[in-house]
Amino acid sequence: MNRTRTRRALRVAGGLAVAGAALVGTFDAAGAARPTSPAFTVSGQGTWQERPFDVVVNGEGELQLRNGNRSTDVLVASSVDADDGTMPAPGECEGAITTVTVYGARRIDFTMIGVGEVCGLDVQPPTSIVSHVFTGTFEVYDVPEGPRQLLGTDGFFEVRLGVDGSASVFATDS
Repeated sequence: MNRTRTRRALRVAGGLAVAGAALVGTFDAAGAARPTSPAFTVSGQGTWQERPFDVVVNGEGELQLRNGNRSTDVLVASSVDADDGTMPAPGECEGAITTVTVYGARRIDFTMIGVGEVCGLDVQPPTSIVSHVFTGTFEVYDVPEGPRQLLGTDGFFEVRLGVDGSASVFATDS
């Protein structure tokens, strides 16, 4: 073998060894993939209002990106659209489509859309004022400004509605 072929073969073998070591490094001794930290987590608090065919949540929150050590203050807007256009009674659940939009300073603006279930709960003041909970999975489908690497990210989100008009939103990638 001539020198050029030998060098090329060594580079390829070295590259494969590095790639293999990186891949092996993502598994633990039992062979299961190590969990990675989320690309992002959003949590927010606000208020909700019922409209003719959905519920709208607006509030303030925090965005934590995987590559950042600090959280960023953001605004959060969400809509919960139950399949029949009305929120279910306590003890009942139905399918729903939900969007959550996160926007704010530092060029943050992205939207998640997902499907899941909204359930009516029995309110038990003063320990529980939550009347409805939406849980589901999402995909980031719109990033007009901000972290483009989030486009297509999927995960879990939850929207909680209180009888006093309060609301909370939580989302994290899977």
